Amino acid sequence: MFDGVIFSSQVIMTLVSDSLNRYEFTITFFTKYLIKKYRECYFFVLENNNFKRIYTMDEKEEELVKILQDAVKEVYQSVTKKFFISEECSIETIA
Repeated sequence: MFDGVIFSSQVIMTLVSDSLNRYEFTITFFTKYLIKKYRECYFFVLENNNFKRIYTMDEKEEELVKILQDAVKEVYQSVTKKFFISEECSIETIA
């Protein structure tokens, strides 16, 4: 929820560099209010658990970006934890 609006979005996560622990996230909004007021899509780079800075128009958009980044970090930690656990199980089962 942001600015009194409950919104949905699509998040695409891409591993760019395993050695740098670098991931790219593309967040696309489906809510016309946010698209009209801000952007249709945000692109974030997470490297070594820190987001690269992106430029925003004002404090309100900065708040939106912070909410999105916090949500992405939560999902990222959950997804990578589950992925690596299931990968380890698969390797042990095969070996």
